Amino acid sequence: MPSFTIPQAAAKLGVSTRTIRRYIKAGKLRADLVNGPFGEEYRIRELPDDLKKLETPDNFTALDRHDPFAGASSEAVAVLRDLQEKNLALAAQLGAATERIRQLESQLKQVTDGRPPRTPWWQRWYAGLKARFSGKPKAEKSAAGPPPEQVETIF
Repeated sequence: MPSFTIPQAAAKLGVSTRTIRRYIKAGKLRADLVNGPFGEEYRIRELPDDLKKLETPDNFTALDRHDPFAGASSEAVAVLRDLQEKNLALAAQLGAATERIRQLESQLKQVTDGRPPRTPWWQRWYAGLKARFSGKPKAEKSAAGPPPEQVETIF
């Protein structure tokens, strides 16, 4: 009687090796732990009929096997088609909104390219504190304007 390794059983059943290990753990497959060339490995003596890979008839195409509307009622098909149309309309709106955002970003870039970059608030604040506490007296401003002796030197 032939025995199968886990990869061989997975290929026969059309599932992953991880699924075969789950089947063994759940008791769906009987396996014996034997010494193999690289250590202990599971050997599966027989594959149950209920786990065998389902064969598809040759007259079906891949599209027939993956038909999302197979077996659905006409009302369900109508609802699905309506939802697909709404999805396409929303995708078109999203594309238009994305294009509008790109246009506005390019306009904003054109407007702001000629301006010098603003000094961050914390640098302005720090410069004011530094000037205030550096010990250098700041020229006092009066509400009446500059003193008369300075007015004469300006002209």
